[in-house]
Amino acid sequence: MKRNIFTLLAVLLMTVMLQGCGSTKGYSGGKLQSSELARIESGIHKLKVKKRNSLEQALLVKVDTLTVGSYMKGFPKYVEVKPGETTVEIRHFCQWKDKSAAAGAMFGLIGASIAESNNPHTHYKITFSAEKGKVYVVMPESSEETLEPLFVILDKGTNSRIEPSRVVEIAKKDKE
Repeated sequence: MKRNIFTLLAVLLMTVMLQGCGSTKGYSGGKLQSSELARIESGIHKLKVKKRNSLEQALLVKVDTLTVGSYMKGFPKYVEVKPGETTVEIRHFCQWKDKSAAAGAMFGLIGASIAESNNPHTHYKITFSAEKGKVYVVMPESSEETLEPLFVILDKGTNSRIEPSRVVEIAKKDKE
């Protein structure tokens, strides 16, 4: 029981540490007024996996071709983007698969880095149309039974669900 609490606290601490860093500017060029931009936020979904509370998150990695977050520098909670057709690359963080948080708690930064490099995670490119002045949340909604990932875009202003025009899985290359 103590070990489960310790692991859960380590995962939560790691999630907090990974978020908030990275770039919130998801476009190239000079700084624009916030009224001329749209905001895309990272969504968190709570679910039960094997009768245990767990969570999944869409960590923001890229907007179009611009890198905004990574494991080493952190993932931003949100990015601001120019309106129009936008492709967001996310890292699908699944707490039930994550081994790096426990390794970090036990073996420090080096242990966490080694565990992270071997940690199974999948990236997805999600394309949708963003309108200026709106706030969108990229929300993972995996099925509790099959754990098959599903992603939707939530418009925070109207609380409506938007189906992405395209979702592409980016397979991790195997080391040979």
